[in-house]
Amino acid sequence: KNSSFEVTFLLLNTWLSYKENRSKSSIMHLEQRCYFNFTGDVKILFSHLFALYNNDAGNPSPNEIMDYFVRIEMWNGVSLVLDSNPAVVKTIGLDTKVMADFLSTVGRCCRLTTMWGVLCNEQDLLEGV
Repeated sequence: KNSSFEVTFLLLNTWLSYKENRSKSSIMHLEQRCYFNFTGDVKILFSHLFALYNNDAGNPSPNEIMDYFVRIEMWNGVSLVLDSNPAVVKTIGLDTKVMADFLSTVGRCCRLTTMWGVLCNEQDLLEGV
C-alpha cells in the first residue's frame, strides 16, 4: 500500500470515530467536497464509503462494503456499515461461539438502534431467554 493510502486511511478512520461524522449528511458532504480528487486505492476506499448512502445500481452491496472494510481492517468503517445496514449481520455467517463478543463490540461501537436491528435479525440467539 502506498503512503497516500495509509495516511488517508488513518485520517478517515479517525474521522469516522466521531459520532457526528457518521451520519448520511456528513458523509455526503464529504463526497461533495473532495471525491473528484481521489485516485487509485484512495478512490476505491472512498467509493466504498460513499456507496453506503448512494443507491446507484453499480454500487457494491452492503455485504461487499463490509467485506472490504474488514479486509483493510477499517473497523470504524465496519461499524458504519452495521449502523446503516444491521441486517448485514445475518449474511456474514458468524459462529454462535463468537456472537457474544460480536454483540459486545456492536454495543460499544454502534448505535443502540443498530444493536436492536442485529438482535431482531438474530432472534434464534434469544431462544430460551
